[in-house]
Amino acid sequence: MSQNEPAAHVSVDIERIAYRKRIEVFRACCNAAHALTADSFQTGIRLDTIVNAATAITQFADGALATVMDEYRPPLHCREGCSYCCCKPGVLTSIPELLRILDHVQSTFSADGIAGLHERARRYAGLIAGRSFNDPVNESVPCPLLVDGRCSAYDVRPLTCRGYNSMSVYACQRAHENRDALIPIFSMLKDVTDGATVGLAQGLKAAGFNDSLVDLGSALNIALAAGDGFSEAMIDGGEALSPAENSSMIIELWDRVNEAARQVGIDLK
Repeated sequence: MSQNEPAAHVSVDIERIAYRKRIEVFRACCNAAHALTADSFQTGIRLDTIVNAATAITQFADGALATVMDEYRPPLHCREGCSYCCCKPGVLTSIPELLRILDHVQSTFSADGIAGLHERARRYAGLIAGRSFNDPVNESVPCPLLVDGRCSAYDVRPLTCRGYNSMSVYACQRAHENRDALIPIFSMLKDVTDGATVGLAQGLKAAGFNDSLVDLGSALNIALAAGDGFSEAMIDGGEALSPAENSSMIIELWDRVNEAARQVGIDLK
């Protein structure tokens, strides 16, 4: 046995422990979100119960994120006004989260504010026209909710945004202009929001509601163009969001986590 072998075994053991911890966090958040969704729908699927489900899951996720941050204190570079990650397409959100955002917009934005949001949403749609919102891009494609470098709906931002983080602003700067550049993140924060997103989707599917994720910018453009009655139409099974849907992400994420869990001896089924 070489001198390096014991150290290699220790490294593998540490990695396995880290993966087990991450999977446990994901599973706990997934189960909690599923249960919160079911609780919200006990009186039926209506606009208010859909929005309540999104609110309850967001509040849970915020608490879990705060716990992780307090325990591990990751050296994040994310700061107010830093919006590199807000300038790329493909920010996926659940339909309940979208409806919560629309409810917030309708109740807090002025008429001019809503008109400005609609104009930015049209501009977003124009920038990605002819390609998939899932395709990485080199150029800047600002989220319609971004105003002067800040999110105009920050309090109701999606789980995707809450869990995304960076440990290097310089990497974010590179990635802003180069789609192949990698950004180092603190993965456990993303595990919290990924788990909550999957749990929400599983709860929606069990209730017979659309569990697809949608591209936030594209969905806002569709919703604002549709006008009054859009949210109610979605509750009734409307398909207006089909062009913005990603129906495979939840399945792919669940499969990846299950495979990682299998490798460290955890059964998520």
